[in-house]
Amino acid sequence: MPDHSYLDNRYFVDDRVYNCPFCNRRHVAYWIYRVVDFDWADSKRCTGYFVQCGSCSRRSMHLTFENMSATYLTHHNGEPTYKFALTKEQNSTDYLDQCFFFSVPTSFFSMDGRIPKKLRELLVEAEGCYKSNFLTGASACARKIIYELGVLGGAKGDNYEDRIKSLKEIHPEVEPSFFDTLLTIQQVTSNKVHENSYDGWDSKHLRIILASLSEVLHEIFVVPALRADRRKAILDLKGELIGKESTKDPIQ
Repeated sequence: MPDHSYLDNRYFVDDRVYNCPFCNRRHVAYWIYRVVDFDWADSKRCTGYFVQCGSCSRRSMHLTFENMSATYLTHHNGEPTYKFALTKEQNSTDYLDQCFFFSVPTSFFSMDGRIPKKLRELLVEAEGCYKSNFLTGASACARKIIYELGVLGGAKGDNYEDRIKSLKEIHPEVEPSFFDTLLTIQQVTSNKVHENSYDGWDSKHLRIILASLSEVLHEIFVVPALRADRRKAILDLKGELIGKESTKDPIQ
């Protein structure tokens, strides 16, 4: 069977299905409940699309400078709802995700609560800066995540490169390529983080490093907890089964 897991990395899958940033459910129905046009600058218009998740009913906002349109879908709870008007080609590509330059929540998915709050806030801020094209701010936040992760993880080293290598040794369970990606990012070993002394990474570098950082945080803080939960569930089932077996009448 073909592998369509790449769709899980999109915000919008198509004009009717998306991956909810609130309840973290994949491939759920959504609809547009409001469209707002406003002046971004003297000669620049911006459109805000407000969409609602069909599962948790929470609402998110998405801003675009593109000339997009929406058509009437149906009424929901007394409100008219709409869907994006897309061509067949647009509906099967990353068109929607590429159209929006800023979304709220700024993070593609709400960060798992098992990730330390300080790291969650820094990553959300970095992604918000990135989507607003504030690349220096996003770069500084990304570098701060590496520093704070190193402190929490007991990493050794006087610079970012040494700390990343130390984290790689401390966490052999994490896919090594994520740490290798962080090491290859331009200027990662520089200790300059202020705007007047640090050039920052460009957009494509930031996209890679933020994705890598997100995966590293997930692998370190979330995956072990999920494994522990699954192990506990299996042990509980085993205990329940043993308990039932022990109460049976012996075979005569």
